[in-house]
Amino acid sequence: MKSLIIFDFDGVIADSFDTFYPLIRDGMNKIGISIHEKGYRELFNTNIHKGFENLIQDKEKHKIFNKFRADHYNKYYAKNPPKIFLGIKKILKKLSKNYILTIASSGKKYNITWLLKKSGSHKHFDLIMATDEKTKENMLREIMEKHGADAKHTIMITDTVGDIKIAKKIGLKTIAVTWGFQNSKTLKKSKPDKLLSKVDDLEKFLAK
Repeated sequence: MKSLIIFDFDGVIADSFDTFYPLIRDGMNKIGISIHEKGYRELFNTNIHKGFENLIQDKEKHKIFNKFRADHYNKYYAKNPPKIFLGIKKILKKLSKNYILTIASSGKKYNITWLLKKSGSHKHFDLIMATDEKTKENMLREIMEKHGADAKHTIMITDTVGDIKIAKKIGLKTIAVTWGFQNSKTLKKSKPDKLLSKVDDLEKFLAK
């Protein structure tokens, strides 16, 4: 049986920080909160939606922020669309021969599918689960259940501390990558099973 890999999408496969930070920055400004890049990156130390709640701490303002984000999501996405990280396309093709590849993301599925199709990489994924209506933990468990995979044979690849904590809670192996939303120093604190700083190292490590 092939082992299962669950990829986070933004910051791992897609270079999308500059797509989403302006959206979040402007949404926060709408409710009187100033957030800089460092502060935005720190929100990913936990579940990002929980991070928004913790920062705003006001139900009415949180509603206004969420509405701004929902209403303007496509506008910001179109203005500065993400790009697949250089080298990822080739690596996904190679990994798909020996692993079952899936995605768990809090982003919008149609945007993720569009970007993958644009790069020709969509065919390498067995399942793309992308929604903000489920927690990341629920997504991971559902993906595993659909594929009959246990924690021992499942790997989570992510660029955020929040995802690593969730994956560890379930008992998954974790690979943290430093080319996304959070840096090496931050990711090390969550003690992933492996920390990778170059895209090419992903294939090298998983080919062992």
